[in-house]
Formats: sequence, C-alpha cells, structure tokens
Amino acid sequence: MGFVTARALSLLVRAPIFQGAEDADLQPLAGLATFSRLSRGQHLFQAGQTIESLYIVASGSVRVYRLSRGGRRELTLHVEGPHQVVAGGAAFQSRAIYPAHAQALHSPTEMLTLPVDAVRHAVFNTPTLAQAVIAYFARRQAELLGRLDTLIFSELGERLAAYLLEHAAAPHALPTNSDLAALLGTVPELISRKLGEFYRLGLIVLERRTVRVSDAAELARLAGGIAREAGH
Repeated sequence: MGFVTARALSLLVRAPIFQGAEDADLQPLAGLATFSRLSRGQHLFQAGQTIESLYIVASGSVRVYRLSRGGRRELTLHVEGPHQVVAGGAAFQSRAIYPAHAQALHSPTEMLTLPVDAVRHAVFNTPTLAQAVIAYFARRQAELLGRLDTLIFSELGERLAAYLLEHAAAPHALPTNSDLAALLGTVPELISRKLGEFYRLGLIVLERRTVRVSDAAELARLAGGIAREAGH
C-alpha cells in the first residue's frame, strides 16, 4: 500500500460519515483518493456546480455558505473541520449539484478528494458502508434541527459560549468576526463585543485570532441548555 493510499485510509476510517464501516470496504476508495491544498478564502466549489468529487477535510476548516437573493448577504450553514465531509448529502441526490458555496477558512486547508461516482457505487453496493452513511446523515439532520432551535431560542452569549466549549480541547483559530457572526446568527459588532467581554472576565485567552478556553465551567454555565444538550 502506497503512502497516499495509507494516509487516505487512515483519514477515511476516522471520518464520521464512514463510522462503523470495515477497513477492507474503505481500502478501494482510499486507493482512488488524492490530496490538495487550499489557501484561506479559496473556494472548494460554488453553488450550482455539478458534483464530481466527495471532499473530506484532512486539516484546516471549510465554511459552507449561501448568498441572499441579491447577493449582498452571506449565511454560513456550517463549518467543517478535520475528518468531516463537505456537503456530502448533495453527492447522493439524483440532481447532483452543489447547493451552496464552500471556501477554506484557514491557510493551508488540506482536502482529501474522492471521485463521487466511485463513492456512490461503493456505498450502494456495500451494506456496511450504506449503514454507516445512513446513520451519519440521520445524526446530521438531528444536529441541524438542534442548531435551528439554538438560533431561534437562545441568546448570543449562550451560543458563543457553546461554540467555544465545542472547540475547547485545544487552542482554536477563530473564524473572522463576520464568519462567526454568520455562523451564530448575529452581526460582527456583537461578536467582537461578546468576545471582549469573555476575555475581560477571564473565560478565554485571546492571542490574535487564536482562542483558548480558561474557564470551561463558567462557559458551560453561560451556555446553559445548549451545553447540556451537547454533552459538555
């Protein structure tokens, strides 16, 4: 097994979309994988393009977003980090076009690329892969509904505290205030103000755009029900 194939297989077995699948079922896909790098702001794909590849983040992060009808506002749908598939659901639809735009948030962001036809064939003809993919999309739907509830019924402080807790395991490179505002359903000015408040309270340490959680217990208290639902 070559280096690229071995590295791809290591990534695929850790990707949530293939959780529970057998290594032997993923090895043929790993043999078709390639890796590429994106600079910050570079697009992985744009809405309306035909889907020819399935992308999984190897390192860095990718923002998936949509534009308003006038093209003046952006709504971040989600941010995908390492091991996460980007817009995977669309790859299995009959009308296989990307429903949104995707661009790298960090430089470099490395992507694993698989030919989508090969992925479909493998999933449709391999029971363990099919079970893994179905379970993954069921989890994603539940997460999406949870996020919708969060945006509608919680305060910004709760949402930001929950976001910081979600990335508390290690120092985290924050998206820009505009990107974070779009992700949390607010405006950049309020994000800046709330981050400053958390910093002054000693809940986080900020060094340029890298944040480290210093008081997870207080953030969990501020996050309230959001943190409890997420298991923090």
